[in-house]
Amino acid sequence: MKRTFLLLRSTVTYLVAGLSTVGIALAIVIRSAFGVLRPSEERLVKRFGRVWVVASGANLEVSGLENIEEGTPYIVVANHRSNIDIMVLTAALPIPIRFLSKVEVFKFPLLGSAMRSVGMIALDREMGRRELAFIIRNARSLAAEGKSLVVFPEGTRSITGEMLPFKTGAIHIAARTGCPILPVAVQGTGAVWPPQSSLIRGGPVSVKVMPPVTLTKETSRASKATIGEIRDSLMEALAGV
Repeated sequence: MKRTFLLLRSTVTYLVAGLSTVGIALAIVIRSAFGVLRPSEERLVKRFGRVWVVASGANLEVSGLENIEEGTPYIVVANHRSNIDIMVLTAALPIPIRFLSKVEVFKFPLLGSAMRSVGMIALDREMGRRELAFIIRNARSLAAEGKSLVVFPEGTRSITGEMLPFKTGAIHIAARTGCPILPVAVQGTGAVWPPQSSLIRGGPVSVKVMPPVTLTKETSRASKATIGEIRDSLMEALAGV
Protein backbone atom coordinates (compact mmCIF):
# COMPACT_ATOMS: atom_id res chain seq x y z
CA MET A 1 0.00 0.00 0.00
CA LYS A 2 2.83 2.38 0.90
CA ARG A 3 4.63 1.75 -2.38
CA THR A 4 1.40 2.32 -4.30
CA PHE A 5 1.01 5.68 -2.57
CA LEU A 6 4.63 6.62 -3.36
CA LEU A 7 4.16 5.65 -6.99
CA LEU A 8 1.03 7.82 -7.17
CA ARG A 9 2.74 10.76 -5.46
CA SER A 10 5.77 10.45 -7.74
CA THR A 11 3.63 10.26 -10.88
CA VAL A 12 1.64 13.34 -9.88
CA THR A 13 4.86 15.20 -9.05
CA TYR A 14 6.44 14.39 -12.41
CA LEU A 15 3.28 15.37 -14.27
CA VAL A 16 2.64 18.64 -12.44
CA ALA A 17 6.25 19.80 -12.02
CA GLY A 18 7.36 18.38 -15.37
CA LEU A 19 4.63 20.13 -17.35
CA SER A 20 5.28 23.34 -15.41
CA THR A 21 8.98 23.09 -16.24
CA VAL A 22 8.16 22.76 -19.94
CA GLY A 23 5.83 25.76 -19.75
CA ILE A 24 8.40 27.87 -17.88
CA ALA A 25 11.18 26.88 -20.29
CA LEU A 26 8.96 27.75 -23.27
CA ALA A 27 8.11 31.14 -21.75
CA ILE A 28 11.81 31.87 -21.19
CA VAL A 29 12.79 30.90 -24.73
CA ILE A 30 9.98 32.94 -26.34
CA ARG A 31 10.61 36.02 -24.21
CA SER A 32 14.35 35.76 -24.81
CA ALA A 33 13.78 35.57 -28.58
CA PHE A 34 11.75 38.78 -28.44
CA GLY A 35 14.21 40.50 -26.08
CA VAL A 36 11.71 40.88 -23.23
CA LEU A 37 13.04 38.26 -20.82
CA ARG A 38 14.70 40.52 -18.25
CA PRO A 39 11.60 41.85 -16.44
CA SER A 40 10.30 38.32 -15.76
CA GLU A 41 13.48 36.23 -15.78
CA GLU A 42 13.92 35.85 -12.03
CA ARG A 43 10.24 35.31 -11.38
CA LEU A 44 10.18 32.41 -13.86
CA VAL A 45 13.33 30.82 -12.40
CA LYS A 46 11.96 31.03 -8.86
CA ARG A 47 8.62 29.61 -10.00
CA PHE A 48 10.45 26.55 -11.36
CA GLY A 49 11.93 25.87 -7.92
CA ARG A 50 8.74 26.49 -5.97
CA VAL A 51 6.60 24.27 -8.20
CA TRP A 52 8.95 21.30 -7.66
CA VAL A 53 9.14 21.90 -3.90
CA VAL A 54 5.36 22.06 -3.51
CA ALA A 55 4.60 19.19 -5.91
CA SER A 56 7.16 16.90 -4.25
CA GLY A 57 5.66 17.41 -0.81
CA ALA A 58 8.87 18.90 0.57
CA ASN A 59 8.14 20.84 3.75
CA LEU A 60 10.75 23.56 3.41
CA GLU A 61 12.23 25.42 6.38
CA VAL A 62 14.84 28.13 5.81
CA SER A 63 17.08 29.77 8.42
CA GLY A 64 20.03 32.16 8.41
CA LEU A 65 18.70 34.53 5.76
CA GLU A 66 20.10 37.41 7.82
CA ASN A 67 23.53 36.30 6.59
CA ILE A 68 22.65 37.34 3.03
CA GLU A 69 23.36 40.93 2.02
CA GLU A 70 20.97 42.14 -0.63
CA GLY A 71 22.69 43.07 -3.87
CA THR A 72 25.86 41.09 -3.12
CA PRO A 73 26.71 38.27 -5.55
CA TYR A 74 28.11 35.12 -3.91
CA ILE A 75 29.67 31.83 -4.75
CA VAL A 76 27.19 29.60 -2.95
CA VAL A 77 28.75 26.38 -1.65
CA ALA A 78 26.28 23.64 -0.70
CA ASN A 79 26.26 19.91 0.00
CA HIS A 80 24.57 17.68 -2.58
CA ARG A 81 22.31 14.72 -1.82
CA SER A 82 19.45 14.73 -4.32
CA ASN A 83 18.20 15.81 -7.73
CA ILE A 84 15.83 18.17 -5.95
CA ASP A 85 18.65 20.16 -4.28
CA ILE A 86 18.65 22.57 -7.22
CA MET A 87 14.93 23.25 -6.94
CA VAL A 88 15.10 23.57 -3.14
CA LEU A 89 17.93 26.11 -3.27
CA THR A 90 16.19 28.06 -6.03
CA ALA A 91 13.05 28.31 -3.90
CA ALA A 92 14.80 28.88 -0.57
CA LEU A 93 17.34 31.61 -1.34
CA PRO A 94 15.89 35.11 -1.87
CA ILE A 95 18.64 36.08 -4.30
CA PRO A 96 19.12 35.36 -8.01
CA ILE A 97 21.16 32.15 -8.29
CA ARG A 98 22.44 30.13 -11.21
CA PHE A 99 24.04 26.68 -11.35
CA LEU A 100 26.79 24.71 -12.97
CA SER A 101 25.09 21.91 -14.89
CA LYS A 102 26.37 18.94 -16.88
CA VAL A 103 26.81 19.84 -20.53
CA GLU A 104 24.56 16.91 -21.50
CA VAL A 105 21.53 18.70 -20.02
CA PHE A 106 22.05 21.60 -22.41
CA LYS A 107 21.54 19.23 -25.34
CA PHE A 108 17.80 19.01 -24.61
CA PRO A 109 16.37 21.45 -27.20
CA LEU A 110 13.88 23.46 -25.11
CA LEU A 111 15.40 23.05 -21.65
CA GLY A 112 18.94 23.70 -22.84
CA SER A 113 17.94 26.89 -24.63
CA ALA A 114 16.09 28.13 -21.54
CA MET A 115 19.06 27.38 -19.29
CA ARG A 116 21.42 29.29 -21.55
CA SER A 117 19.02 32.22 -21.72
CA VAL A 118 18.97 32.68 -17.94
CA GLY A 119 22.72 32.21 -17.50
CA MET A 120 23.20 28.62 -16.31
CA ILE A 121 26.78 27.45 -16.94
CA ALA A 122 27.56 24.23 -18.79
CA LEU A 123 30.06 21.97 -17.05
CA ASP A 124 32.16 20.19 -19.67
CA ARG A 125 34.91 18.11 -18.08
CA GLU A 126 36.37 17.30 -21.50
CA MET A 127 37.58 20.90 -21.70
CA GLY A 128 40.28 20.10 -19.15
CA ARG A 129 42.16 23.19 -17.95
CA ARG A 130 40.01 25.45 -20.10
CA GLU A 131 36.95 24.45 -18.08
CA LEU A 132 37.86 26.48 -15.00
CA ALA A 133 38.69 29.55 -17.10
CA PHE A 134 35.35 29.19 -18.89
CA ILE A 135 33.47 28.94 -15.58
CA ILE A 136 35.30 31.92 -14.08
CA ARG A 137 34.55 34.05 -17.14
CA ASN A 138 30.85 33.23 -16.92
CA ALA A 139 30.79 33.62 -13.14
CA ARG A 140 32.17 37.13 -13.53
CA SER A 141 29.40 37.95 -15.99
CA LEU A 142 26.80 36.67 -13.54
CA ALA A 143 28.34 38.66 -10.67
CA ALA A 144 28.27 41.82 -12.79
CA GLU A 145 24.51 41.27 -13.10
CA GLY A 146 24.16 40.72 -9.35
CA LYS A 147 23.63 36.97 -9.69
CA SER A 148 25.23 34.30 -7.54
CA LEU A 149 26.68 31.00 -8.73
CA VAL A 150 25.92 27.77 -6.84
CA VAL A 151 28.73 25.22 -6.70
CA PHE A 152 28.41 21.69 -5.32
CA PRO A 153 32.05 21.07 -4.38
CA GLU A 154 31.48 17.34 -3.85
CA GLY A 155 31.21 17.17 -7.63
CA THR A 156 28.31 14.71 -7.56
CA ARG A 157 25.49 13.56 -5.32
CA SER A 158 26.42 11.57 -2.24
CA ILE A 159 24.83 8.12 -2.50
CA THR A 160 25.53 7.04 1.08
CA GLY A 161 24.42 10.27 2.76
CA GLU A 162 27.95 10.99 3.98
CA MET A 163 29.44 14.22 2.71
CA LEU A 164 32.07 13.59 0.05
CA PRO A 165 35.44 15.38 -0.01
CA PHE A 166 35.25 18.91 -1.38
CA LYS A 167 37.11 19.96 -4.51
CA THR A 168 38.84 23.34 -4.50
CA GLY A 169 37.19 24.82 -7.60
CA ALA A 170 34.82 27.02 -5.58
CA ILE A 171 37.77 28.72 -3.89
CA HIS A 172 39.43 29.52 -7.21
CA ILE A 173 36.16 30.84 -8.66
CA ALA A 174 35.54 33.04 -5.61
CA ALA A 175 39.10 34.34 -5.60
CA ARG A 176 39.05 35.21 -9.31
CA THR A 177 35.60 36.84 -9.22
CA GLY A 178 36.05 38.63 -5.91
CA CYS A 179 32.79 37.17 -4.61
CA PRO A 180 32.48 35.99 -1.00
CA ILE A 181 31.60 32.35 -0.41
CA LEU A 182 28.17 31.67 1.07
CA PRO A 183 28.03 28.21 2.71
CA VAL A 184 24.57 26.64 2.71
CA ALA A 185 23.68 23.39 4.49
CA VAL A 186 20.85 21.37 2.95
CA GLN A 187 19.22 18.63 5.00
CA GLY A 188 16.44 16.17 4.14
CA THR A 189 16.46 16.21 0.35
CA GLY A 190 17.99 12.74 0.20
CA ALA A 191 14.90 11.39 1.94
CA VAL A 192 12.46 13.39 -0.20
CA TRP A 193 14.02 12.18 -3.46
CA PRO A 194 16.64 9.52 -2.74
CA PRO A 195 19.62 9.22 -5.07
CA GLN A 196 19.32 6.44 -7.65
CA SER A 197 15.55 6.31 -7.09
CA SER A 198 12.60 7.59 -9.12
CA LEU A 199 10.27 7.64 -6.10
CA ILE A 200 9.51 11.00 -4.52
CA ARG A 201 8.54 10.65 -0.88
CA GLY A 202 7.99 14.18 0.45
CA GLY A 203 9.00 15.20 3.96
CA PRO A 204 10.88 17.91 5.88
CA VAL A 205 13.73 19.80 4.24
CA SER A 206 15.87 22.40 5.95
CA VAL A 207 18.16 24.99 4.37
CA LYS A 208 20.56 26.79 6.68
CA VAL A 209 22.45 29.81 5.35
CA MET A 210 25.73 30.36 7.18
CA PRO A 211 27.85 33.52 7.51
CA PRO A 212 29.72 34.38 4.30
CA VAL A 213 33.45 33.76 3.98
CA THR A 214 35.49 36.56 2.42
CA LEU A 215 38.72 35.25 0.96
CA THR A 216 42.10 36.82 1.55
CA LYS A 217 45.22 36.15 -0.51
CA GLU A 218 46.34 33.70 2.15
CA THR A 219 43.08 31.74 2.35
CA SER A 220 42.72 31.60 -1.42
CA ARG A 221 46.25 30.28 -1.81
CA ALA A 222 45.62 27.66 0.88
CA SER A 223 42.61 26.44 -1.09
CA LYS A 224 42.58 22.88 0.28
CA ALA A 225 42.65 24.07 3.89
CA THR A 226 40.02 26.75 3.23
CA ILE A 227 37.56 24.44 1.47
CA GLY A 228 38.18 21.87 4.20
CA GLU A 229 37.17 24.40 6.86
CA ILE A 230 34.00 25.24 4.92
CA ARG A 231 33.20 21.54 4.62
CA ASP A 232 33.69 21.07 8.37
CA SER A 233 31.36 24.00 9.12
CA LEU A 234 28.66 22.50 6.88
CA MET A 235 29.02 19.14 8.59
CA GLU A 236 28.64 20.82 12.00
CA ALA A 237 25.55 22.68 10.79
CA LEU A 238 23.98 19.48 9.48
CA ALA A 239 24.75 17.65 12.71
CA GLY A 240 23.01 20.40 14.65
CA VAL A 241 19.83 20.45 12.55
